[in-house]
Amino acid sequence: MSDIIDLRETSPNHWQAKYQGNYGVYTIKIATDGKSRGDFSCSCPSSYYPCKHIAIIEGAIAKRIAKNAAEQKSGKSQGMNAEGLLKKLTHEELYNFTVRLIKYNPDLTSAVFLEFSEKIGNENGNKYAPIIRGELAGVSPDERDYYDENEFYIDVLDQWAEKAEQYLKDKKPREAVLIAQAYIEEFAYWLQETVDGDFIDWIPETYQSGPFEILKKAAADPQIKARDLYDYCMSEMSRERYSGLDMADYFSDLLMTLSKEINPDAFIELQLQLLGNVQDKSSYGAKKILDRIIDFYNSRRQSGKAWKYIEDNIQIDSFRQQVVEKRIRQKKFSEAKKLINDYIKENQDRYRSDTWDNYLLQMARAEEDVPAIRSISYSFIEDSFNKQYYRIYKSAFSPGEWPEKFEELFRHYDAKKGSWGNSAPDLLASEGMAERLLEYIGLHLSMENIERYHTFFAAAFPGETLALFRKAVDRYAENNTGRACYERIVGVFSIMKKIPGGAAVTADMKAQYLIQYKNRRAMVEILSRKQE
Repeated sequence: MSDIIDLRETSPNHWQAKYQGNYGVYTIKIATDGKSRGDFSCSCPSSYYPCKHIAIIEGAIAKRIAKNAAEQKSGKSQGMNAEGLLKKLTHEELYNFTVRLIKYNPDLTSAVFLEFSEKIGNENGNKYAPIIRGELAGVSPDERDYYDENEFYIDVLDQWAEKAEQYLKDKKPREAVLIAQAYIEEFAYWLQETVDGDFIDWIPETYQSGPFEILKKAAADPQIKARDLYDYCMSEMSRERYSGLDMADYFSDLLMTLSKEINPDAFIELQLQLLGNVQDKSSYGAKKILDRIIDFYNSRRQSGKAWKYIEDNIQIDSFRQQVVEKRIRQKKFSEAKKLINDYIKENQDRYRSDTWDNYLLQMARAEEDVPAIRSISYSFIEDSFNKQYYRIYKSAFSPGEWPEKFEELFRHYDAKKGSWGNSAPDLLASEGMAERLLEYIGLHLSMENIERYHTFFAAAFPGETLALFRKAVDRYAENNTGRACYERIVGVFSIMKKIPGGAAVTADMKAQYLIQYKNRRAMVEILSRKQE
């Protein structure tokens, strides 16, 4: 039984499907060029890209196309389908039929507007605005729609975006621009008037960015005056309907593209005006505006002006990092340290990123500041072992000093035994202390410990290692049941077999378990199967 609920071609080479998945009904959209896959999307929660549903729907599309082609070639459908019947109708019959259906079928109305959009009159403003407005009015967010699908798709906007893209391909950019502008304005209005609460989070971001991509493509066509688009963005983006939407950012991005030759000063002035309205100059909103200014100057090869905005706004963490990195490259360590220490002092209550300590450690090593190297590198290994920083810490001591410091660190880790932070075995392993590590694992024996650390001492002490394995597995088998546990035991047997003498030990253990645990049917089955 197929899990495909619905599959249809919404416009030439654009397909949409509904698929019953494990977590509800998914919406899948696929565009093709007639041969290969183009854009696609699926509302399922899978982390794979593309998810398996794309391939399933592609297969169904291929079968549908092949079936239609076969029927057309064989002539079996001639006279038996709607197309054959329509050919028999007079113009008047077809017209009256279409008008009658349009009154009761919104989808057919939309299809007519889409197909014959160029013939729509344009006497009062954007001819597409009232059409898209009317169609969006029929879109009512139902909680079931987006809870089942994880995302809420708006077919009306998808269809008009596809129509605009087709106009671009047909070298009719003016129509594409009108559609994109109407899409932007009416969608923003619909969101403002219709959408409540956090529902906008369920609408894919592409619905806000999509029409601006169309305008960018249109701007590259010589038929379109960049100045007209620039003026449109300047006048439109300040409207209240875009407040709180990402569309305001997309307006700015488009303006940056258009402003390079038209009015760069006005673009910067607008960004500074937007920045002035942001109260928290360290916020993400402020950073987005500053990033646009910086990108603008960099794109015009005015890196000096771009860098000044970075240096003047070190309240933004990433900007401060860039300045610190530059000071380090210039070997202006005192300035770099001040920037870091000022930040740490001002943000004592915030989570402290390792980034700043890494910079301080980098400078300490460059200056050969031994006390600082010891202090900072130790902060990285104090809670848990880290091989990279451990080596740096060790390098800050002389061969004569190190044994005492090693034992001090070992005692520090050993005090955490039984907790996730016990790094004593890692410390012993890093120093190649095989016998001492073997003894330590024996004192703190568990399946996890012997599996993780046996490679460090098995070659030198195979018999002792197998004895620890046996003890750990015996204890595990006694206290755990279930197929997953038994499969794990067999997996450990595979590890033991690779150790000299391991085959004999595991064979003896299996024989023992088949007798000792004969009433555990799943265990007997799994052990016997693995022995075959």
